[in-house]
Amino acid sequence: MNNRTHSTFTHQLQELRASLPPEAPDPLIDPSPDAFLHLWECARAAGIVVSNLLIVRQQLDFRAAGAYSIEDHDIWVWYSPDASEEQALRTLLHELAHAQYPPTLPYASFEEEWEEERATWKRAIALAQAWEMEHLFSEEIVAALLEEVEACLQQRLATSAIVGSADMERTERALKQLWLEADARGWTGELLHEVLTGARSDPALLAEVLTFDRCVLHACWEVVHEPEEDPDPDILFGPLSRLGEGTLLVNAVGLLQHTLASCSHQEETLRARLAIRPWHVVTLGSMSYERGRQVVQDEGSLQEAMTLVNQLCFEAHGYALRMRWQCFDELFSRQDQVAYPARLYCLHLILTPWTEVLTDIHPWMDPDMLPACQARLPKAVWFLFPKGEDTTLLEATWQLFLISWVNCAKVSYEGSLSSPVNPLRDMGASQRPPSPKSMEGDVSTMGGTA
Repeated sequence: MNNRTHSTFTHQLQELRASLPPEAPDPLIDPSPDAFLHLWECARAAGIVVSNLLIVRQQLDFRAAGAYSIEDHDIWVWYSPDASEEQALRTLLHELAHAQYPPTLPYASFEEEWEEERATWKRAIALAQAWEMEHLFSEEIVAALLEEVEACLQQRLATSAIVGSADMERTERALKQLWLEADARGWTGELLHEVLTGARSDPALLAEVLTFDRCVLHACWEVVHEPEEDPDPDILFGPLSRLGEGTLLVNAVGLLQHTLASCSHQEETLRARLAIRPWHVVTLGSMSYERGRQVVQDEGSLQEAMTLVNQLCFEAHGYALRMRWQCFDELFSRQDQVAYPARLYCLHLILTPWTEVLTDIHPWMDPDMLPACQARLPKAVWFLFPKGEDTTLLEATWQLFLISWVNCAKVSYEGSLSSPVNPLRDMGASQRPPSPKSMEGDVSTMGGTA
């Protein structure tokens, strides 16, 4: 159903073949069954521009039953032995209806995209009637198809709110990852749909969805450690993590959902505010990096902090990323005995052009195919939860958000940071971030300098 393809279907078929064991049957059904060839000839006789028909035993794209290429005019359809021929023929009619009136891409919104899907199914029904195949579309089947279109729209709108971004391509990738993670947990498609759209409000289930692996939304990472299969917040972020307590977990899940949805709706406004925040270049010896800071003390500043992380990681086009999070517990509590001591998180991000990474991973890759990117300084961003204020709920919500980034992050908990100087007090003060080399080895405690 999704017509936005990044490669030809022939290339996708070749990749699928290469992934299968030698004894596996060829995924291409050749020749195509007669019923499919009949519809293909009807389409050509009606003046519909089409090139190649591929009937395949396995999907060429995750959770798709078929697709039409606007560029190549090719169509592939999944015809599984477990599904009826009539179902696959309906898919072919749907893709032929796309070929009859190709959509204008990109869509302006998900609403526009899935309104086009509704119209395409109506054209498919008209084609079936014209070609004496109206038996494929009973009233019950038509109702189910239109219900599925609405469900697809609602899933994408919900996923956009979970990602914290209105970007359509990013949302599609996130939804694909959510389906993969749900399948790995043994969830049914109905359960995921209900959690996404709010029909099921179980906080534990919603937490699983909100903390999906956001790292997949950036194209390339330099991973220098083995990710935790089931990260424990107590280990990752220190003793403040009390998400096992029912009330705090429920409230943090609710606040995270609300905050991310607000990020999505206010994305441009938040980005504009962040654009005026200063980045200071700091040089220590031969190493220079950019440093910024965010104080998190209310829901608005929490939105900005999450938007900043999303922006730094999602939009580093053409760069491989290496990430490290550090948490400092009870910051300066030895100097200031207050009810709510300050706590500090630091994100270290190293950006390496793809041309320096991917050609090492894939020696056959042509560097000219990769985006040209200039060298960029590492970034060190401090996120401070200030002292004297009860920010427990805000921080628990923040930690839930960070859990979704740990698959590509080296995470360390430093305990109490004893220093006579606040590293956030003076942006000109030196504070050493980890170098690319040090991030590969053991984590050492970060301390301030006088």
